[in-house]
Amino acid sequence: MRRSRISDVALLAAALFFTLISIAPLLWMALGAFKTTAEMIAIPPVWVPDFTYWSNFATLFTKYWPNIANSLIVTLGATLLAMILALPAAFALSTMRVRGRNAIADWILSTRMMPPIAAAAPLFILFSAVGLLGSLPAMVLAYAGFNLPFAIWVSMSFFRQVPKELIEAARLEGCSWFQVLTRVAIPLSLSGIATVATFVFIFAWNEFMLALFLSNRGSQTFPVVISSFIGTGRIYWDYIAAATVIQCLPPVLFAVFMQRHIVSGMTMGAVKD
Repeated sequence: MRRSRISDVALLAAALFFTLISIAPLLWMALGAFKTTAEMIAIPPVWVPDFTYWSNFATLFTKYWPNIANSLIVTLGATLLAMILALPAAFALSTMRVRGRNAIADWILSTRMMPPIAAAAPLFILFSAVGLLGSLPAMVLAYAGFNLPFAIWVSMSFFRQVPKELIEAARLEGCSWFQVLTRVAIPLSLSGIATVATFVFIFAWNEFMLALFLSNRGSQTFPVVISSFIGTGRIYWDYIAAATVIQCLPPVLFAVFMQRHIVSGMTMGAVKD
């Protein structure tokens, strides 16, 4: 009994140690958002900043609010477009008897393995040719396209949990496949769909490489702005810290808002009767 208690204490101490190592950079960056540049590089370090110092946030919101708005517009648009396209495809591949559906699903998943940098130049040429380069719709299309394989593949696993008897009953009652999708499959898989949408939102919000290639000064998203704080002669650590806090807030708030659905979605199909 005593040995078991010592083992539990050791495991708890190890977990706390690794947790501290993981969150220490984030905590230090959050504290740095309330420091000046001099305090950020001061030796000895300024451990407790002046939390009434909001100048960094005020400057960022005043000067870069359009870029934050661009990030929100592109992320929400890409999430909505990806889900609109992914749900019918996932439903068809998981429910309907499509010839070669397993091969199609594997091919869709394989496209997710392509790094964004590999498609940056082709997308640049394509959007430039059609006159969309540097526009928000171009980035919405690019973000949605890169997140579509993930959304389809994961949504398929949730649609497979829908009882086939309900789908067959709906078809016998005269429902079209679209009605089965919207009135049966989606309502029963809502928690899983919310989970997929949350991850697509986070992936799109944090996208940097495509935004760097496809945006201009008027359409730059906030991650591109953060990279501009690192110059050849100076690094604005105070602005980087504050901008990092701002960049982390929407995904965290979105995940908290969707937490109940995420937990339900993660456990769908975990236990079989």
